[in-house]
Amino acid sequence: MQLNSTFKDLPLQFNYLGDHAIVISINTPISSESIQIVKKVVTLCAFIKKTHQWIKEIIPAYQTITLVYDIHSFYQLEQTDPLIFIKNSFQSMMKENFLETEAGENKVIKIPVCYDEIFGIDLASMATLKNITKEEIIESHTHEIYNVFCLGFMPGFAYMGNVNEKIQVARHLAPRPKVFAGSVGIAGVQTGIYPTNSPGGWQIIGRTPLKIFDPHPETLALFKAGDQVQFYSINRATYDQMIQS
Repeated sequence: MQLNSTFKDLPLQFNYLGDHAIVISINTPISSESIQIVKKVVTLCAFIKKTHQWIKEIIPAYQTITLVYDIHSFYQLEQTDPLIFIKNSFQSMMKENFLETEAGENKVIKIPVCYDEIFGIDLASMATLKNITKEEIIESHTHEIYNVFCLGFMPGFAYMGNVNEKIQVARHLAPRPKVFAGSVGIAGVQTGIYPTNSPGGWQIIGRTPLKIFDPHPETLALFKAGDQVQFYSINRATYDQMIQS
């Protein structure tokens, strides 16, 4: 893949974020093409990680990449302005026939979900609102393979899409004071899993027994931007068995 052919048509903007970070923005509106933008962002992250050793952390989002850098390592390159250096290096590489290593295809992560109404506390109201059965909601939710757009809101919370139009619902006008860890929700075109107990306004349709976020450095978040996720249904007995193991 050529980096220039991947990004030449994207309007990139470069801005400082404080004195140790730069934000690269892809100035396109969020739309049905957002998945393709996210894939480009993931590819760009892989390229930056490989070619810019002075970058300490790369934080991808829907249409931005935040680069947190080590200013001391940067000045060892005998450069004076990190933003100009990054911008010029990108522009130079896009003009050249620079071959970039494929970021690679991510395998589909399978997530078990118990859609029992004790966990899926919004299933009944969603079914009434959408004039479909609870079983149709579950079938639709488990049928899709979702792309992880980005992580945000809280550590490990992955924004995934796109949800089938048949089961798209707006979030609650007022968030609940407490949504339990593992709760699976829908908000508009997106679905997601609450990693920890927290307030939240998404429509809750089930719960997974898996631990989505672990603060230990060797595990941390189960998902990353660019991953693909598919949910599958389990019964209450299987859920209880998995949660205890």
